Amino acid sequence: MKVLQIHNEYFYKGGEDVVVEMEKKLLIKNKIEVSQLKRKNLNEIVTFFDKVNIAINLNFSNKSKQIVIDKINKIKPNIVHIHNTFPLWTYSIIDACYVSKIPVVMTLHNFRFICAKGVFFRKNKVCELCLNSSLFNAVKYGCYQNSILKSIPVALMINKYKRGLTLAKKVSKFIVMTDFSKKKLLQINFPENKIVIKPNFLFDIKTNPSLFLKKGFLYASRLSEEKGLFDLIEAHNRFNFDLSICGDGPLKNLLSSYKKIKYLGLLNKQQLLKILIKSKFLIFPSKCNETFGNLILEAFATGTVVIAPSLESISSIVKDKYSGILYKPGNINDLISKIKWALNNNNYCSRISRNAKKILKEKYSEKNNFQILKKIYEEVIRNYENLNY
Repeated sequence: MKVLQIHNEYFYKGGEDVVVEMEKKLLIKNKIEVSQLKRKNLNEIVTFFDKVNIAINLNFSNKSKQIVIDKINKIKPNIVHIHNTFPLWTYSIIDACYVSKIPVVMTLHNFRFICAKGVFFRKNKVCELCLNSSLFNAVKYGCYQNSILKSIPVALMINKYKRGLTLAKKVSKFIVMTDFSKKKLLQINFPENKIVIKPNFLFDIKTNPSLFLKKGFLYASRLSEEKGLFDLIEAHNRFNFDLSICGDGPLKNLLSSYKKIKYLGLLNKQQLLKILIKSKFLIFPSKCNETFGNLILEAFATGTVVIAPSLESISSIVKDKYSGILYKPGNINDLISKIKWALNNNNYCSRISRNAKKILKEKYSEKNNFQILKKIYEEVIRNYENLNY
């Protein structure tokens, strides 16, 4: 089997980029041939002209379509797996696969089909206005990069493709990571037979950390409002605890004024794992419904207890007082209360850590994930060949 992966990297690298590389490694490890087509915002969005050109072509890019057609003609894949098209590729690449008669699988790492911001988040809280109402709201509130002007082409793109419904005719399967994401697609009348749940996974991490050697709390995510950084800092202001923060993002400069918080900068994967292994707790204070939190799995693997909000998407991965500790979303007092509880219940936290490792092995192993992904590919290829026989 020959797979072509297509992906668009944002300026700030995140979980989507990690998943693409992990799936590539997983497939190659299991003797599946993988080619990649990647474009990076960092390389292609440099000048004002670049930004204008992208806005003009956001609905459809003939350049992108031709790049994909040329690649398909060159390597002749059995299937194309699209991860992210925004903003450089555009949905025109789905047309490229369609005219080339190659089946397409698409992983939905965010909610860009429906939401201009991509994360159902506005004014420091969950917002689902555009789920069932006019996309004028996205423009009205300047949801994309806090700009009314920038939000116009994004809203027009979402509207043109009818919140992704028109793409469902040309994409064989849409992969989502949780039941929550599937439910959101069903709310906009997405065909259920086109949706398949495949969670993210983790390669084995060779570590056997002793809990009594682990200490402190860690935040490791994008430094932005929707990730809950403001709430975490406020919690630390009210109750001083041993907190380390790593990552990059628009709120990076904010951390320079908080001398009691250790800012470790942007770490690579190996550096992050070393810190995670030494940390007793991971605080994952996201204020928006994540499609999946890869870092949660890494915390499970390293025996680091997860403290996270009881948002619907996170609750599908973390079970309160069993595989992690959940607090009321957006409630700083409850977050502080759970931090204090964790510090005072060492034995209980040890049990939570053991349970999390058990769940990781049962649900999120590389073996299980490969079997799910392989089955998706084989079914899509088989059905596509039967339709075109």
